[in-house]
Amino acid sequence: MTKKIRLIDDAPSGIPTPTTDEATINAEVSQDLTVTQLMKYLEAIDWKLWEMLKIMKKKEEEDK
Repeated sequence: MTKKIRLIDDAPSGIPTPTTDEATINAEVSQDLTVTQLMKYLEAIDWKLWEMLKIMKKKEEEDK
């Protein structure tokens, strides 16, 4: 029999919930961090595609 796994735990009652201002600031920081990580990832993909293009052009020139 399979066991069910809870992906999101309920927040413990001992931890106070952040105020609206704190939640907004945390969301903005989290979003900025996510955007920064995404931009680094896209830049890495762009660089790899550029390297692949150079390799393909070099191979095409050798085949001529």
